[in-house]
Amino acid sequence: MAKKGRRKGANDTSTMAVKRAYEFLRDKTIDFGFRPGERINEVELTNVLNMSRAPVREALNRLVVGGFVGFEPGKGFFCRKFSVTEISELFGVREDLELAAARQTCRIASDEQLAALMTNWQPIVEASSSMSIDELIVADEKFHLDLASLAGNSERIRVLQNINERIRFVRKINIESKQRRIDFLSEHSKIAQAFSDRDEDKAVELLQYHLGLNSKELKANIHEGLARIYAEELV
Repeated sequence: MAKKGRRKGANDTSTMAVKRAYEFLRDKTIDFGFRPGERINEVELTNVLNMSRAPVREALNRLVVGGFVGFEPGKGFFCRKFSVTEISELFGVREDLELAAARQTCRIASDEQLAALMTNWQPIVEASSSMSIDELIVADEKFHLDLASLAGNSERIRVLQNINERIRFVRKINIESKQRRIDFLSEHSKIAQAFSDRDEDKAVELLQYHLGLNSKELKANIHEGLARIYAEELV
């Protein structure tokens, strides 16, 4: 029995190591702590994280599945690319999923659940002037996931969470301007009110407008992001 206990403890430790490595690497790739297409050095990571290579390799394999890391046989792991096409497609899929969820939410959510969207968003509006961009992004993602969750379908939520993480770098750039933050807060309030009124057409129209990001603005944000990633080389 004691031997089994030790084996279970070792497995728990390994699971915790994989989780820690995964979260560290996911956050680093979300913010492009590795440059797009940069080879990821597993040996360096084991030293940084102070763990063996096995949990680091397992974490990287999970990140490949999530689209954060690429893998080439014989060459190793690479940070995800940063392209207009890929990010545009992710924005498009996000919009498709959220609009479908919005219509379903209007039809099946309770009045109390719909009213809570506004109740929960109002404190964000009131505190927004003292919130960082990272905090606003977290609040925004929660608003959208809460809205989509009211429609059910856990698989849709899982995909949306993955997309949110993969486009977060660009979205943070998008709300850096003072005017965009003001519009961003107002748009959420109007969306929440439309759902509270159970006005399906208006709610979907407002949500679609909010999610829409024209290609020119998106390209500008991506070019700005690339400039920041490679800033050291431009000095």
